[in-house]
Amino acid sequence: MRLSDFIDASNRAGSTQPILALMEHAAADLGFDRYAYCALTRHHRYEAGENAAPAVAHNFPAAWINYYFERDYQTRDPVVLLAPEIERPFLWDALDGAYRLDRAQQTLMLEADDAGLKDGVGVPLHGPRGNVCLATFAAGDGHPRPAAELPRLELLATQFHAAYSAVGRAGSNRRTAVLSRRERECLQWVAAGKSSWDIGVILNISERTVNFHVRNALRKLNANTRVLAVVKAIRYGLISL
Repeated sequence: MRLSDFIDASNRAGSTQPILALMEHAAADLGFDRYAYCALTRHHRYEAGENAAPAVAHNFPAAWINYYFERDYQTRDPVVLLAPEIERPFLWDALDGAYRLDRAQQTLMLEADDAGLKDGVGVPLHGPRGNVCLATFAAGDGHPRPAAELPRLELLATQFHAAYSAVGRAGSNRRTAVLSRRERECLQWVAAGKSSWDIGVILNISERTVNFHVRNALRKLNANTRVLAVVKAIRYGLISL
């Protein structure tokens, strides 16, 4: 499944179940057959109510989930505990070198690998007012190049988060922004993975001018990250993948 197809289909979904099925399909196409999503902070979209989305969704092995909570691993899981401090997608395997995990945390990560959660990736999703959610991905049989998929997993997780948390909210997909031609051009190249410097060279404008247009686009789209701005621009038909 192309990411643009995932964005279109998840935006049209009227309930959580189709979005979860789409997430599983899209993640598997990137080589990750396991995913989990959770709210790490209290969020109004996960309060009790008729249309509220559950705060945790996953397709992790049931045996691992039972084992995990029986041992209160959520209180020591470095992926969960460190995600609020991390801004960008990360490899689970990189946490030990960056944060010096203790013995119990190292054991937890080894046990997750043994349970079929290999080559894991975490994608922190930072929202307004300090809200933080987390999407994680893993491969049951391992993944040859997990680091190469970080940009696509970030886009996938960001769109999933936007669509999943919007379930039941009226007008969530209504177009609300008008971007200038230059703002659309800059976002189109951001979607292609280009840096501000690269975009400046391509469009023959300064890096400072690129940043100016990107900031304007983020403001108009009410997005706090470039990835979210790209997701919203695709949703509103302003750019394409």
